[in-house]
Amino acid sequence: MWFLKFLLIVVITYLLGYLFLRVILPWLLKKMVRRFAKKMNVQFEDSPKQKKQGSINIDYVPENQNIEKTEDIKGDYVDFEEIK
Repeated sequence: MWFLKFLLIVVITYLLGYLFLRVILPWLLKKMVRRFAKKMNVQFEDSPKQKKQGSINIDYVPENQNIEKTEDIKGDYVDFEEIK
């Protein structure tokens, strides 16, 4: 009797797993991909319109324009002659 219960549980588990992998999982993945595609379409539709070619727009201007050059920190230039 315990063998029949075990066999029934294995068969039911197999059928539920088969149903999940063949029917439910692909349906869920399609639904998720469609939702993601819809979000991406909305995001691209909300993006600013195309600008004319050659136009220049500055979106960010740094507050501190008086930053020292980093060339001074690198070191001194040493002139050398090649000896043969």
